[in-house]
Amino acid sequence: MSSYLVFAGPGAAVPDERSKLVADKFSVLAFAFPVIWLLFNRLWFEAVIAFVLYVASTIMMSDAAWFWPGLALGFAISLVTALEGRNWRGAALTRRGWRLVDLVEADDADTAFEIHARRVGADGPTAASKPGPAARQAAMRTGVVRNDTDAIGLVPVERS
Repeated sequence: MSSYLVFAGPGAAVPDERSKLVADKFSVLAFAFPVIWLLFNRLWFEAVIAFVLYVASTIMMSDAAWFWPGLALGFAISLVTALEGRNWRGAALTRRGWRLVDLVEADDADTAFEIHARRVGADGPTAASKPGPAARQAAMRTGVVRNDTDAIGLVPVERS
């Protein structure tokens, strides 16, 4: 089972059929073809950096003394892109005005969207599933954990 981040478009109602779901898991395609995967996902800055590092890796591998460090650099680029590429995609969507509206665990993206749509319903997010800033601040002042936003992972955050 994977975690899916649900992003709603700028000004879109929740749930929206045009919402984008980003799986938070290892990407095999990003590992095999990091620069192409980054370009396909419109992560231009990251793609340029990966390309420059791949060129450096290729130059290093052309010299026998630097072959193994060059190979390690190329492998590291692929591994970091495969592990963090989807997080970079979520950050890019946020920079473009999309907003994170839900986090869903499901087997595939279609099931994740169905769970998200049922959770928020046609009336939009409920107070329990999407608290406002005032509710979060009140919970932090009182030290009472009222929802998942007052936790780091599975550890509740209690402030005095």
